[in-house]
Amino acid sequence: MSLYPFAEISFLEDFNVHHQLWLSSPFTDHPGELAFNFAILHDLQQLVQHLTRIPDRLGDTPNILDLFLTSNAFVYAVTLSSPLGSSDHNLISVFCLISPVPPHYLYNEGDSGVLPVTVGGT
Repeated sequence: MSLYPFAEISFLEDFNVHHQLWLSSPFTDHPGELAFNFAILHDLQQLVQHLTRIPDRLGDTPNILDLFLTSNAFVYAVTLSSPLGSSDHNLISVFCLISPVPPHYLYNEGDSGVLPVTVGGT
């Protein structure tokens, strides 16, 4: 990531980590501390704000275990839906709020091969 400091970075994963302050977990484990430090070190924001793990056994607690870490939080919206099938995790959808920039062709610099060609027209 240090080779491309302006690249957009995004991770969506079932990290299965616990962190009391960052993720509102009942405790903090070592992987949770590592994930938190990684996000801080690389200036990533965690956008999943609601519980993603649904307890399916006695003694389990709901948690945020699925994370979306990104370097550009302003262009994404995260929504949660009911689990699919027998999953014990809610479905996470990530939407990009901007559309890609269309390519810019430099016709005067040899990009003429991309010009539209009409066949059989008048």
